Amino acid sequence: MNVELIQNPAVVVFRQLVDGIPQVLGSVKDLQDRHVYANEGFCARLGRKSTEVLGHTVPELFGAELAASYLAQDELILKTGRPLQHQLELIVRADGQLGWYVTSKSLILDSAGDPCGIAVLSVDLHSQVNSAHAGLAKVIRAVRDHIHAQWRVSQMAEVAGISSTSLERLARRTLGLPPQQLLQRLRLEHAVTLITQTDLGLGDISAECGFYDQSSFTRQFRKVLGLTPGAYRRAR
Repeated sequence: MNVELIQNPAVVVFRQLVDGIPQVLGSVKDLQDRHVYANEGFCARLGRKSTEVLGHTVPELFGAELAASYLAQDELILKTGRPLQHQLELIVRADGQLGWYVTSKSLILDSAGDPCGIAVLSVDLHSQVNSAHAGLAKVIRAVRDHIHAQWRVSQMAEVAGISSTSLERLARRTLGLPPQQLLQRLRLEHAVTLITQTDLGLGDISAECGFYDQSSFTRQFRKVLGLTPGAYRRAR
């Protein structure tokens, strides 16, 4: 265990902020990719105890392609020194339930100002959207109920009871993405359900979820979840 990193003042404050908050996933890794801290939410996502997470690397905790995506994020942060902010992710929890999270990552510096670790924070959007923004929640429910529909932003705004411009601002402020990208994410969410709970072919799933074609489906799926639909099905 990297005691020096655990005792870093920034890590101490980070732990105080995220301990015991179920909607938040918090973790800290050293520069060798070993987890030195993981809160309850992070461990619950993996379905593991903290003793089964600490000291382990991303490839040891996640599937190969998803781990590669996470490590690429870390490499970019280390290379540029800039934090990763508001990365929207569709996460499959240990119980098989789907969850939307916004993830941010930032470097931790030692007393000399050199990088010594990476802090990761992911926030569950479910409670935030459904409690704070009823109009946006109505849009999400409507799209899920009619995922085949060729939704336009104006139609989504009508469901929310606001203008298209207001919906654009609300979606960007709450989720960090515009309504059309939200639509794509909801289609991917439905695709994950079909991949994991049915034997439908990937072409049929693509059509069922309203994608233009299977190539577009595969491209969007990999961009958001870090692996292809076929690889995702094999991993499950």
